[in-house]
Amino acid sequence: MSRAGCTLLWLGMTAAVAAALPGAAGAKPAAGRAAESIRQIALSQDKITQFLAARPPLEAILAGVPAGAAAPDPGLLRRLNDTARKNGFADYADYEAVATNIVWILTGIDPLSKKYVGVQAVTKLEVADLLGDKTLSLKQHKQLLEALHMQMLSAGPVKYAANVPLVIKFYDKLLAADAKN
Repeated sequence: MSRAGCTLLWLGMTAAVAAALPGAAGAKPAAGRAAESIRQIALSQDKITQFLAARPPLEAILAGVPAGAAAPDPGLLRRLNDTARKNGFADYADYEAVATNIVWILTGIDPLSKKYVGVQAVTKLEVADLLGDKTLSLKQHKQLLEALHMQMLSAGPVKYAANVPLVIKFYDKLLAADAKN
């Protein structure tokens, strides 16, 4: 998979969650979220395993949300919180914090070498790949460049260095889980 393809899968995941839950705790428009610095948390092997287990049922719940919903349905939030709790999270916001941190570390991994080189370095490579891609329309190029720009703005140093080898350890499983969705 290309660098851009890998990151775009993960950008899609975070954007889908933000779009599905406008106004939910922790949910912000995708562009606004990407422009902010990521609130980093320490990850553990258990949290990543719980994330992998919780993701399919949570995605199934989110798939039923009508596009463009003005406010989250309290029943939807209750189902999301219950499902997250069944998978070891305090609530859906806890799951989302873990997901955001996993995605952020993944965004800094070069998918060709599977080494962490940082979000800025990978994003620069992705921009170069994107600019050389003649199969995309001008509109697609613009949308993808905007997403990569927002990704660049969110880049910062890794606060919890132990998160990097953990995410790399689960890299293939995380990528496979996202490809299914």
